[in-house]
Amino acid sequence: MLARAAILLAALTVACLLLAGCGSNGAAAPSATAASSAPAPSASASAADGSVFGRVLDNPAVTVTGGQMYVAWQVNPAGAAVPRFELARADRATGGIEATRRLSAGYLGTPLAAEGWLWVTTSAAAGEWLLRMNPADLVVTGQISIGGRGYRGFTGLGQNLAVAGGALWVTSGSRLLRVALRTGQVTAVIPLPGAFSSGVGASADGTVLVVSEASDGGLGSVQRRDPVTGALLIASHPMFGVVAPRIGGITGSGVWVTEPTGMQGYIERFSTATMAPDPATDVTGSNGIDVRVADGVTWVTEQVNSRHDYCADPTTGRVLGRIPLPNPQQDDVAAVAGRYVYYLAPAGTGAGFYLRRLSVPAGCRAG
Repeated sequence: MLARAAILLAALTVACLLLAGCGSNGAAAPSATAASSAPAPSASASAADGSVFGRVLDNPAVTVTGGQMYVAWQVNPAGAAVPRFELARADRATGGIEATRRLSAGYLGTPLAAEGWLWVTTSAAAGEWLLRMNPADLVVTGQISIGGRGYRGFTGLGQNLAVAGGALWVTSGSRLLRVALRTGQVTAVIPLPGAFSSGVGASADGTVLVVSEASDGGLGSVQRRDPVTGALLIASHPMFGVVAPRIGGITGSGVWVTEPTGMQGYIERFSTATMAPDPATDVTGSNGIDVRVADGVTWVTEQVNSRHDYCADPTTGRVLGRIPLPNPQQDDVAAVAGRYVYYLAPAGTGAGFYLRRLSVPAGCRAG
């Protein structure tokens, strides 16, 4: 969950090295049940007094899902071979910490609330795991092996969980997995031949499933797949970038995608019917440019370029309002939900960040 755009290029380089050097795409199919050999997260600490807004966080990331805000930060030294994260549920307005859970060492995916559970992936050299957690107290109720040795769900390179066709879809490098929402059972494993990195997204009603992938050479695609079977029967468009395109969100008849190319990046809207790009929506920037759909609005952000900190019409990409970050050259938008834009500001001590919030600009409020 590396949230800082300023270090994205370095992260992409590390990711490519890890993906090329760790593990094999030919690993055996994952277990359908929780494995006893899985590393167990630490017992949850009692909810600490204080707020996530009032402390310096190392390598933080923020997700609002299922109406709740979850914040993760690294707890072991920055130079550790594999990071270890604390995951907290916090009040969206005050930042008050309501529950915490220290996870086993590994890179994290973006949490997703579905079917009354909180789902999150963790990835380390020993393999990848899908955790099913109680969204209130963060107790782990299931731990399912989803991949072999490797860093297929490398932190911060995209969304690897989505709900469509009545199931949870998970990407793990060269695999797309279908997981039963009630039981956590892996019910299907669909190969993504040649993929070293992959991502997935779905429409809010679960009728549209979009998968992205990229090989170690940068060749990839964005694909609309059957939301029930995962079969590639609908449409696909070729892409070229250092990792799988990040799926920022699906709204109406389009899907917004971010593509880092290594030298620079761009965002663009694709038709979900044909997966053809709309050139009028293309915005080029650095590798740190990003796009996400939240509350019916498209949000474009780029830490080093304040011109690319704005909300936009989800169909045309037309600018609706600017995000008034106090220091746009350093502040980085981490999440948008409801009344607030959550952003990260350097702590000024040489390491770490403060998580802060500001009100969503009037022009960015849908409806």
